[in-house]
Amino acid sequence: MSDQHHHHHGHTHTPTPVDGELSETQKILKLLHHWIHHNDDHASNYTDWAGKIELLGFSTAAESLRKAAELTHAVSREFETAAVAIKKQEKSG
Repeated sequence: MSDQHHHHHGHTHTPTPVDGELSETQKILKLLHHWIHHNDDHASNYTDWAGKIELLGFSTAAESLRKAAELTHAVSREFETAAVAIKKQEKSG
C-alpha cells in the first residue's frame, strides 16, 4: 500500500522532505493540524451537498449528511484535544 493517496479536492498526502527532519512529536502535531483542516474541508462539503439534495426533496439523506458533518467536526475536536495534550505535556516535561 502506498503512503500517497489522492482526493478530488486538490491535494495529496505525500510526505515532504522536511518531514524527515522533524521529531516524532513535531510530526504528529503536524499531522493533527493537517487532519483537522482535512476534516473541516470534508465537513463543509457534506453540509453543502446536504443543502443541494434537500432542495431535490431528499430530506432524510440531507439530514444524514449533516450528521456526518457534525461527526466529522467531533473527530476534529478530538484531534485538537490530542494536540493540546501533547503541547501541554511537552511544556511541563
